Amino acid sequence: MKELPLLVAGGGIAGLAAALSLARPGKHVRLFEQAMAFAEVGAGLQMSPNGVRALMALGAWEHVEASCVIPSEIHMRDGVSGALLQRIRLGKPFEQRFGAPYRVCHRADLLAGLLTAARQQPGIELTTGLAVHGLMDKGFRLADGRDIAGAAVIAADGIRSALRSGVCGAVEPQLRGVALYRSLLPLSQLPPETIPDCVTLWLCPGAHVVHYPVSNWRHLNIVVAVDGAAQDGGWQSPATGEEVRGHFADACPALAALLARAPSWRRWAGADLPPLKSWSSGHTVLVGDAAHATLPFLAQGAMMALEDAVVLGQEMRRTTDLGQAFASYERRRKPRTARIQAQSRAMKSAYHASGMKASARNLLLQGAGPRFALNRLGWIYRWTPENGGG
Repeated sequence: MKELPLLVAGGGIAGLAAALSLARPGKHVRLFEQAMAFAEVGAGLQMSPNGVRALMALGAWEHVEASCVIPSEIHMRDGVSGALLQRIRLGKPFEQRFGAPYRVCHRADLLAGLLTAARQQPGIELTTGLAVHGLMDKGFRLADGRDIAGAAVIAADGIRSALRSGVCGAVEPQLRGVALYRSLLPLSQLPPETIPDCVTLWLCPGAHVVHYPVSNWRHLNIVVAVDGAAQDGGWQSPATGEEVRGHFADACPALAALLARAPSWRRWAGADLPPLKSWSSGHTVLVGDAAHATLPFLAQGAMMALEDAVVLGQEMRRTTDLGQAFASYERRRKPRTARIQAQSRAMKSAYHASGMKASARNLLLQGAGPRFALNRLGWIYRWTPENGGG
């Protein structure tokens, strides 16, 4: 009897990475994406060493690397005074310290690289334009009413997962009191005060801004986070420049000039997931944002999805017992992703401090130097497929 395929719901970063990790001789992986084409509309992302290693393990790094930008440094600045608070060089010493490079890219470029790798795998079947509606005992039901049977279901359908309730009950994303904005500015239109080849983080009272080059040096990716509620309308809510700049009345001239150049903005609400009681049930397992969506303040959301895929593939190769494989995957991944979620929430108050708290933060950053930041991030960056729990 022919073996049932492994089914993946969702054709984003988590879904394509999972398909690559599960594909091996004799295995058939069927991936279903509800959109008519594979596309990422989100902001850029920072490809830290742990994410690079995950892509290498998935056989996709060679398809992503060419679209990445090699930034020279990370700068942390006070957004009101413009003062440089910390400077981290990203050259060979950084790579030697963490065993892999640090890159930046647009999410669409990462998705395109994963898609290229998946299309080269004969065991992966990619289907678009079909939404997954709900779970069955073995497989899932499509929105058009068809039932698709499978040996296992990998739910990679994001923070608003349609399948999560079948695993752990109804769990809704939790808004965290922050509104996020994104924009892409052609590098040819940068104000002269902006350093184009750095990842720059501006810390402001009640807000912060991060920007870096993407799309092979064609654009500057700008992400803004401000305190306050924002309606959860997805990634595509338009916003005006006046709305964004209104949060930065006291910004230093360099930051104000950059924000004034952004051609358009999109807004979304900062949200994550509370701890889930379980990531799997029966033949279904959650990966990526469906399991542990996080705020973006450690730049690790996509990296965690890539790591998930690697570890899930490892565990499903070790045993044919799905329950055992899923339990081992969850045991290895839960502590790390929970720590990422908690520290990402904590970063908001540190980044958005004002008054004496901001002054104390600035003195700490200037006095401690780059070693302080690198030591704090080491547990994230040193992840490898072999120590996959982190």
